[in-house]
Amino acid sequence: MERRNNFDSPRKQSPIALLLIVYNRFKQFISRLWPIILIAIVSGGNSTASGPDKYTLTFIAIALISAISGIIAYFRYFFWIEDDQLIIKKGIFNKSETQIPFDRIQTIDFEQNLIQQAFGVVGLKIETAGSQKSELKMQALEIDVANGLREFILSNKSQSMEGALTDSVLVEEKEEEIYAISFPSLIKIGLTENHLRSVFAILFGLYWIYETVKDAGLDADGYRDSMEGTIIGNIILIAILVFFFIVISVGFSVVRVFLTYFELKLLRRNNGFKLVSGLFNKKEIAAVDKKIQLISWKQNALQKLLKFHTLQMNQASSVQLSTKKAIIVPGLDSNDISKIKNYLFPDRAEDGIEYLSVDRYYFLRPITYTILLSVIGCIAFYYFGQYTQIFILLLAGLFYSINRYKKYKKASYGINEKAIFMKGGVFGDSQWFIMHHKIQSLEINQTPFQRRKSLADLIIHTASGSKVVPYISLAKANYLYDYISYKVESSKLEWM
Repeated sequence: MERRNNFDSPRKQSPIALLLIVYNRFKQFISRLWPIILIAIVSGGNSTASGPDKYTLTFIAIALISAISGIIAYFRYFFWIEDDQLIIKKGIFNKSETQIPFDRIQTIDFEQNLIQQAFGVVGLKIETAGSQKSELKMQALEIDVANGLREFILSNKSQSMEGALTDSVLVEEKEEEIYAISFPSLIKIGLTENHLRSVFAILFGLYWIYETVKDAGLDADGYRDSMEGTIIGNIILIAILVFFFIVISVGFSVVRVFLTYFELKLLRRNNGFKLVSGLFNKKEIAAVDKKIQLISWKQNALQKLLKFHTLQMNQASSVQLSTKKAIIVPGLDSNDISKIKNYLFPDRAEDGIEYLSVDRYYFLRPITYTILLSVIGCIAFYYFGQYTQIFILLLAGLFYSINRYKKYKKASYGINEKAIFMKGGVFGDSQWFIMHHKIQSLEINQTPFQRRKSLADLIIHTASGSKVVPYISLAKANYLYDYISYKVESSKLEWM
């Protein structure tokens, strides 16, 4: 009971929380008032010897107010434990006191950003059930205090629920390492990532550089026009741009993967998983088996060649499902995925399932529109003499057609008495499955075109998101609807 005495009277967070609260308020201030800040920066030249302009003064004033309010918020934030409840008291003008019974607490996760790591503290995130706002955060606690608080809450929750703890919250047991990412795996994942988001970031950066060069007085437009004047110049320019985009986008992806998944570990406990990862922002996420609603895994073409997948486990975050959480684990091979599936759903009876293809209109419908729009676009470009654009449009249409055809060929579904399964992908592969007892509701959806062709989409809703079996016959959709509804209603297993 010595540990309880540490929490039976009101106490503040670590003093480092003061720094984090002020920092977060500055971030909120910048995100909400960036137009005013931009005007202040642009109009900085209007400042005179007598003092800064009104926009700069406004910025300074609001920044000071944010800092002062953050300091007051820190000194008015208290937490303690009383009668098997975690009590939070906070507020500057509108004071509030939140009482959270232990049996409402779903998970207790830790996270560490760069500042928290530097000062040896952790952020605490508590997921609760039965409220619209199901997440509670503490900015900074000493590591031993955070561990003590979590251990005390979980151990007392276990006693109060008389063994029912395994249904709702992760049991603190000896951890078994299921998977740990290596440095070569980090590089492989970064090199094989989808680099599209990196390309958009680079395009934005190029535009900024271009405008900066123009503002500096350099003749960027003249250099571009001179390059466009010769075929060799165009080839050189395209080659430079392609090389630049490849190198920078790949490098950007590798860095992002490294920061996100550094020292990633997937740990197994008695009734769930724990994921730890991150360099500058280290996160620890717990996932209880019974809260995991569906599993999916995928790989792009390069990842397929290197034989590894990215696994995603979707879990419900509260009884009222106000938020959703997913645990993402990259770099897994087929044996790792099978091991995780066997932990969660050993009775899924996956072997021997017959997979059925979706209807051919899943391919023909969008391709018809693609051809029609391409013809219209080519006619318009030809009329205005834009012959290069015709080639680009035809190339884009061809790529989309190949993409859609491969997506159609790989889309297939299967079902047995335990679960429904779906396969897909384009140049890579993707799969997911949902156990029948995890399904919350089913929906049959038809577009006007699908009604004319007696086709439908079967939409499967779970507590952590929805999945679609697209473009199947209406008769098959009705059969699946009735069969799965029967399995859900007759199952004695709990969804969470």
